[in-house]
Amino acid sequence: MPSRPYVCPALPPSGFDHDPLEPATNAVEHLDHGARGGRRVLLTGPMASGRTATLRTWLDQQPSDTFRYVFSGGADPDAATPARVIHGLLSALKIHLDARDALPLDEAGLREALPGWLARLGDSPAVIVIDDLDRITGSDLTSDPDWLPPYLPPGLILVASAERGLLAEGLRDLGWERMDIARGTQLEDPADALSMAEANPRQAIALKHLAAAPAGLPIAALADLGIDPIDFPAGLVELSDGWIGFRHAMIRNAVRKTLLAGRADHRALCRRLADIADDPLDRAGWLARAADWPALMEQLTQPNVLQSWQGQPFAWRTLWAALPARDTATRHLLAELDKRRSTPSPDSASVSEQHLNAGRILDALEQPEAASLARRTGHGHVLKTAPDSLEAAALAHARAVSDLAESDPNESVRLLRMAVDHRRRRLGDGHALTQSSGHALAAALEANGELSDAISEYTRLVAAREAEVGREDPALLPLLANLGAAHRAANQLEQARGPFERCVKIARRVRPGPAPALAVALDNLAGLLYAGGDHQGAEARYREGLEITQRLFGPGHPATAAAIHNLGTVLDALSRFLEAKPCFRQAVAIRSEALGREHAETATSLHNLAGVLDVTGEREEAEALYREAVDVWRAVVGSEHPATATSINNLADLLRENGRLDEAEPLYQENLALWTRLYGENHPNTAMTAAELGGLYADAGRVDEAEPLLRRAIQQLEQMMGIDNALHVDSLCRLAALLRDRGRLAEGVALLQHTYDRAAGSTKILSPSLQKLRRHLEGLRQAAGAHRP
Repeated sequence: MPSRPYVCPALPPSGFDHDPLEPATNAVEHLDHGARGGRRVLLTGPMASGRTATLRTWLDQQPSDTFRYVFSGGADPDAATPARVIHGLLSALKIHLDARDALPLDEAGLREALPGWLARLGDSPAVIVIDDLDRITGSDLTSDPDWLPPYLPPGLILVASAERGLLAEGLRDLGWERMDIARGTQLEDPADALSMAEANPRQAIALKHLAAAPAGLPIAALADLGIDPIDFPAGLVELSDGWIGFRHAMIRNAVRKTLLAGRADHRALCRRLADIADDPLDRAGWLARAADWPALMEQLTQPNVLQSWQGQPFAWRTLWAALPARDTATRHLLAELDKRRSTPSPDSASVSEQHLNAGRILDALEQPEAASLARRTGHGHVLKTAPDSLEAAALAHARAVSDLAESDPNESVRLLRMAVDHRRRRLGDGHALTQSSGHALAAALEANGELSDAISEYTRLVAAREAEVGREDPALLPLLANLGAAHRAANQLEQARGPFERCVKIARRVRPGPAPALAVALDNLAGLLYAGGDHQGAEARYREGLEITQRLFGPGHPATAAAIHNLGTVLDALSRFLEAKPCFRQAVAIRSEALGREHAETATSLHNLAGVLDVTGEREEAEALYREAVDVWRAVVGSEHPATATSINNLADLLRENGRLDEAEPLYQENLALWTRLYGENHPNTAMTAAELGGLYADAGRVDEAEPLLRRAIQQLEQMMGIDNALHVDSLCRLAALLRDRGRLAEGVALLQHTYDRAAGSTKILSPSLQKLRRHLEGLRQAAGAHRP
């Protein structure tokens, strides 16, 4: 068997399982011809038919610059889970891409992150091999492996192997190309040898221990177990570089079924292996397999173990998650932390690290109050013993980001300022920890609405990073993007353009390419151009971003839906409604499939599609979609939310335009009350809804109700939106027409004339809305028998 280090049983090894059989030459040739970039291929065949050897031979023939990741589901099927496969893959990609991003630790987060990490491969050659896919939990004969990516970037090949059966048929139905090894089992049935070993107590106990150890056992450990290497039957095992293991996985499986039929026996063996393990992570893994929960809890809360979390966070989290009584584990962990703080003259660095890692553990166990308590008590202790230390800065940072960002944003900012100050003085501006706290501070300031301070902090961070890596390094991308976003939030559109354009320039150089970072940068720049009225420029960037996104993520991914939706918005703004409509339809379809119909992003696309259908005269479908969007918003964000109110307002507009005033009125009234509760009376949304309701009353001939609403809305809209705002002018014209109909024509003329005169002498007089006002004024003056002004 191949040489390899002793592997923690909490974290099964990646790489091929041992397979001494000859590869199937015909299958290797078929893989050479069929396995191409973007394809998913399944090699099928019976156990011990040489599938593993065949995949290894084919992989060895791939170009040397190909990224490779291999996971063997059969090496340790009891511990092979989708989360382990994905985390191992993302860890390998992180090294390959020299990325600094933190990886998720939970399965849901890993699944969500997978397409984005694969997209970073761009067009570069890459191969993922999952041997014995059918041995991975969640990929058995009765369930589809829905954790596998449905789409691959152009240069990536995914090859898996499995026994013939329902899983193979299901994958073929999902678009996988299936190849069969076209031969039977190549290994002699071990039943007779096992029968002989079973009758020999020393051989039986030796094989049992080996069957319990998925990665094999080091020869040096056998003496501690009371086993002599000669106790192993020669035909069933192999020795290699100080290790002993089964000749083939089929033999290992047979031994497990024959000699380890009872779970109690298996747990007892794992407990023995735990006793001889020197490495803390190894010992904890064996204790978990032994289901010795009290011993595992004690092991996990040892000071040296708590301090080692950051080295293998996924493995440690997996072990904590295995504990059956989380409340008990939480109480035990907090009690151990109390002991550490009460120890005479405790080391501040170790106390800080243990409390930080305890907080991370409790966060992972979904125990937020306990996690906050661990960080708070640790911080309080270190502030007493070493207030100006880096340890105090670390705990301040953690508390601010994890516990106070929403509940006490001002305190969060205060703690982050302290962390930045300590780290800057001790480590310098360019240190990763200083940058991390600075970035968190800038984000907290931005979330607090302190945009000027946020912009200053982001600017400082960019300068510090540039001094370290230069002006063209991809490490600048997140900082520049955040700086641009802060300028945009402050309505400083021109100042935002520089950072966003630099992002595009830098992202074009990212390798391998095209990079998802380029699609993001183009989207940010397009959004800025859209906000500034440069719709043609926005369209060009949105189209380029969409092409990259669809190439890297595939046609059915939410990122593609977002890119298509954004293109639809700019086409809508350009009044190219027939082009915008299919964009929004496609976005609705993708989001409904990928995210579900009851999702905020789906509701957004439903709303926009309804708006385009309304403009193109397809009002029956538009009404149905607006109503659905309202229902989704209410379910997702609640009734008291701006998104809900916006869709209600558009539905009311549609009903009023169709003459269904009785149905529109209660919607406007509901929204007027809602906007007032959300933002107060002096807000554009409140004023606009009041204007629409006043217009409805005017259309219905309810003059006494319409006039006061329109007058107040006109005054507010001009103050908040400007004299040439379209709704302001519409409301003026409605009120003037209302006055005319009540026999107060001169008053209506005076109202429009006063507004027109105040706008004269400025460029606003040329705006379409004020030209509309001029035409209405002329019509009223003619009706009064007067001359043109």
